[in-house]
Amino acid sequence: GGIFDRYKWGFAFQELACRGEDVKLTFEHPNWYSCAICDEDIDLGSQQIKLLEQQLERPTYEALQAKINEVLPEPLWMRKMGEAKTKG
Repeated sequence: GGIFDRYKWGFAFQELACRGEDVKLTFEHPNWYSCAICDEDIDLGSQQIKLLEQQLERPTYEALQAKINEVLPEPLWMRKMGEAKTKG
């Protein structure tokens, strides 16, 4: 078995870039959670956007990328340009 099978409690944390977005993966035994961190809007502050439903296996890059394309269709650079236009 894996390392998390040997202990009653398990926790892991990883931050990565996926399609230019900051993604946070968190493992709390027995599930993985994933979200995108959006902090380009200063007025809104840092927002966490849930990506995939909790799952037993670590999410693949491809699955994260597909979900990001669905929930954040505009790339980060495009959203930042839009913010610059609206806020001057």
